[in-house]
Amino acid sequence: MTSPQDPRLGACVYLLHMLLQRAEATRPGFLDQLIRGVTADRDAMPDNAPGRDAALPVFEETLRMLTQASEQLKDGAGRA
Repeated sequence: MTSPQDPRLGACVYLLHMLLQRAEATRPGFLDQLIRGVTADRDAMPDNAPGRDAALPVFEETLRMLTQASEQLKDGAGRA
């Protein structure tokens, strides 16, 4: 996880990460569903959609965060 300059942003990222992992623990497959949904939304965006250039990095960062949370859970399960 990168270290944001603003501690409030860092706290939000940390809290979101914990909530995602808790949701996955109580609803297995939750993160995979989110990843598929974000990917589908990104892929459905038309090439000429207004704001597309600004939205694509948001989709990519969202996918990075979801994938990281998912991988950390899977790595932790493999060590347990």
